[in-house]
Amino acid sequence: MRVLTILALSVVGCGGAAGTGALHARPPDDLSEAEYADATAAYQGACREGDAQACGYLGFMYDNGRGVPTDIALAVDLSERSCAEGGAYGCAYLGYLHQLGRGVARDPERAASLFRKACEADDMGGCVLLAIMYKSGSGVHEDAEYAIELFSRACDGGEGIGCSSLGYMYANGEGVDRDLDRARELFDTACDSGDRIGCDAADELE
Repeated sequence: MRVLTILALSVVGCGGAAGTGALHARPPDDLSEAEYADATAAYQGACREGDAQACGYLGFMYDNGRGVPTDIALAVDLSERSCAEGGAYGCAYLGYLHQLGRGVARDPERAASLFRKACEADDMGGCVLLAIMYKSGSGVHEDAEYAIELFSRACDGGEGIGCSSLGYMYANGEGVDRDLDRARELFDTACDSGDRIGCDAADELE
C-alpha cells in the first residue's frame, strides 16, 4: 500500500514453489507489472489456504485490475474477509474503500476505525492513513499532535510517506514547532526509501 498513495493509500497455488512462496508474502505495491499475474495466482492460493494477509493483497489486485479483471465487489469481499480473519492489510484496504465510498458506503468514521485496527496490528500504511484523518479531522476529531505521533510511528517503521508527511508537519509548524532542518532530514529519509514526494519536498527546500 504505497499508502494507497496518500489516499489514493499496497497490498499459492500456481507456479514454482520458490517463486510462489516469495510472491504470496510480498505486498502488491512492491511488484512490477511483469509480476502481477504470478503474484495474483500466489495470493489466490494462499488466500484459499487461510492466509488473511494474502486475501487482503488479492482484494487490492481485484480492485485495481492487476493480473485479474477488475471486480470491486470481490475486492470488498476479500478485504472484509482478510480483516475479519486478522489481516492488517485487509483492514487498511477496507478502510480505504470506505473512505472513498468505493464498492461500499462512504463512511469516514468506519474508515478511521479500520485504519486504527490496521495500525494497532503494525500495518504502517494504516498508521499513515489514520494520521491523515486526524490531521484533517475526517471521521475523527482533528488532532495534529496525535497525527504527528502516528506519522512518526510509520516513519520509524520504514514507511517513506510517513516520513514525508511528518516532514510537512515540521515544515508548516502543524502540531509541532516549525523546524525546517528537521523537515529536511525527514524529506531526505523519505526520498532514500524511494518516496518521490519526499524527494520533491527536499528539492523545494534547497
